[in-house]
Amino acid sequence: MTRMTRPMPPALPGRYFTDPQIYGRELKTVWRSTWQWVGRSEDLPNPGDYLSCTLGEEPVFVIRTTGGELRAMHNVCPHRGARLLPEARGNCQKLQCPYHAWTFNTEGRLLAVLQPGWFPELDKANIRLSPARVDTWGGFIFINPDPEGESLAAYLAGFPEYLSDWPHRLEDLREVNRAAYEEPINWKFVVENYVEDYHFSIAHNGSLVPLFDVQSIRTRPTGRHVPILVPYAKQPPADPVLRREWEAGGISYQGFVFPNMMVNTSPDSISVWRVVPLGPERTRLETITYQTPHQYALSPYVQESWAQVMEEDFAVCRLLQLGVNSRAYQVGELAVEHELGVAHFHKVMADYL
Repeated sequence: MTRMTRPMPPALPGRYFTDPQIYGRELKTVWRSTWQWVGRSEDLPNPGDYLSCTLGEEPVFVIRTTGGELRAMHNVCPHRGARLLPEARGNCQKLQCPYHAWTFNTEGRLLAVLQPGWFPELDKANIRLSPARVDTWGGFIFINPDPEGESLAAYLAGFPEYLSDWPHRLEDLREVNRAAYEEPINWKFVVENYVEDYHFSIAHNGSLVPLFDVQSIRTRPTGRHVPILVPYAKQPPADPVLRREWEAGGISYQGFVFPNMMVNTSPDSISVWRVVPLGPERTRLETITYQTPHQYALSPYVQESWAQVMEEDFAVCRLLQLGVNSRAYQVGELAVEHELGVAHFHKVMADYL
């Protein structure tokens, strides 16, 4: 892992958080050509199970083929460009376009067309759905809309090794809770707020501060990503809800996998967040909590409200979104250790844009 001793100079002017043209560039550079987390292998256990979603502006899906493999493709019919599958999870043994009924198998090959006599020169063997790349890490499914480029292992750049210190098998995780939030905030502000801890003692004074040793949090960028080691407080929190998340002498392994994944471990669960840009000034944040069967048997997940912590973060992000339109907006000196993630993220984004 690469450690930066001093934050890089600020790289993102205020218009990068509001300008539709810049947002459009991000969709075509960042979201069209990076590996992005979309789900879990256990979400698709049977042949024909699929998950469809949009990565930036790229509609894609991943499906379990009849041979048991995962295959990712663009969710676009090669005849006239219609969307094949709704944005959801489901099962199908073949894919049929709702516009003209062109039909494809689960590997994307064209099986049949409506009124084949109307296409006298059509060679079905040469027509298939456009491929995307799919791979997994620890049971997490990643898709890259670009069929070329680096492997997922190379892209993750040491992040899996970092998280391997959490003493549970990621492959054994199973979903136990899910929530989603939509906010009038640019997606980059959500990321910036996540990868720095300088705001903890102010924004989270009554929530996270009793749980963690805030002064000892350490950020360790690797590749495009931002692992964050968060030691637990030396004394257990008084709040029983927080005490459940505390571990004597332990560490919460947290971090951001560029561009859309955030990971937060606790002694008996892991929470994984997905950032979904909806526009220049709107973002959805999906949060999913997982436990292994062993964790669930020892300490079954109880839906506890973290709404206070989420609202504290969204509140400060709204203030940033309000301030970014001012001619006085700027990013001044950054804390060498505790805003290191912001500096690293700025550099990664500047490289893309």
